[in-house]
Amino acid sequence: MQLLMVKCLVELAILNQVICITLNDQKECPVCGKVYDSSHNFCSDHKELIELVFTKDLVKVCPKCGIKYKKEANFCSKHSELVRLIYIDELVKICGKCGEKYPAAYDYCRKCNSPLRYIVDTPKIKEIETHPNSYYNFKDYSNRFGEVSDLLSDKNIEKLDSFRLDESQFDDIISNIKKTYRLILDNLIEDYQIDFEALSTVDKILLFSKSFVKTEYKEGGRDLGHFEFNEIYIDDRAPNALQITTIIHELSHFILAEILEQIVSIVLNTDKTDAVEAFVCYTLVRDSFNYLMDEYCAHTVEGRYALYGYQDYGSYTNHLKEFLKINEEDLVPVANGIGNTFAKYIKDIMASFISEELREDIKNEYNNINDLPKYSHLQYETNEIYEWERFSKALQLILTKKLDDILGNNQDFEHLEQYAVKFKMNNG
Repeated sequence: MQLLMVKCLVELAILNQVICITLNDQKECPVCGKVYDSSHNFCSDHKELIELVFTKDLVKVCPKCGIKYKKEANFCSKHSELVRLIYIDELVKICGKCGEKYPAAYDYCRKCNSPLRYIVDTPKIKEIETHPNSYYNFKDYSNRFGEVSDLLSDKNIEKLDSFRLDESQFDDIISNIKKTYRLILDNLIEDYQIDFEALSTVDKILLFSKSFVKTEYKEGGRDLGHFEFNEIYIDDRAPNALQITTIIHELSHFILAEILEQIVSIVLNTDKTDAVEAFVCYTLVRDSFNYLMDEYCAHTVEGRYALYGYQDYGSYTNHLKEFLKINEEDLVPVANGIGNTFAKYIKDIMASFISEELREDIKNEYNNINDLPKYSHLQYETNEIYEWERFSKALQLILTKKLDDILGNNQDFEHLEQYAVKFKMNNG
């Protein structure tokens, strides 16, 4: 054992020595930055002779032309005027367009006139914290019903009982959701200087989700993930393929709720508030029909991106058993039809980000799991899509199914108020 430890230490010392030699022997062109080993003396990319310098010795740079120098130099030799050199570690800003680096005094790139930003260490995607909910207020409304009692006034109840949404209004909601997530996503990529194409498939989907809603990894629990009160939690112990489809599933719950919240905002002419979010959440979770429809929708969207045969309607089938204990069986295809119609719109939102290439990458992740495809849950898929008139009536039904319970039962009303408090806490 002792002999083995000595051997390992010797090998480690040799490895460290090799690394140090490699770093110390590296040469670099001070003009273009091309790297060579120590056997080279001149850069091959220039007509004139540019002598190479050991990289470790290039510690200063001209802030005007970018040529590097040794410590002894004070001014750049390439300009008629005196341009003082700065230490390379003083380059704290970068051009997002061409990648040129600058000291703090510069605000715009000399090459392309693009605005500069400070260089930051790109964190891991899972470490990026987002709270994008405030972005999903698409216009300033006349009202702001922040309390449940104000939201569910007699006047507002009448509006909810009688509204019919125009298809153009619904299309605007979908369009605004697309524009908003893209704005947030672009800002995240720019602010954290993310090389998006270099990300793993699961990190791309995780970043996508973070542009809608707070999405984090959880430390335990039996479920692969869950969504509640504007927060998604995913178990990172699962294979990447399951992490991805779980994120898509939970994100589908968020988007469906977001669509309904925007409808409430339009109907009641109110900003999206904690009370609005609580009302929609309570309506989806506490009504068995709405809950079944919501689960069907999320599984259907998830199934679009899973490899064929790995579609999973597990939570839907579990709730279906409970649903049939208190409801007629002929309501099931109705819930499925409404859920599938929602899924159509949500898949359209997803497709604006998940290209065919990325979709193939997701399917390829299933090569890394041992479970065999089962195909059995494909039986739950449907092609039924509601035409607009029928779907608009369904939207009104969804938002009013729990009103009698909420208004006629103090316990339900108190639970709804507790939901609003939870949303307020999470929305910060």
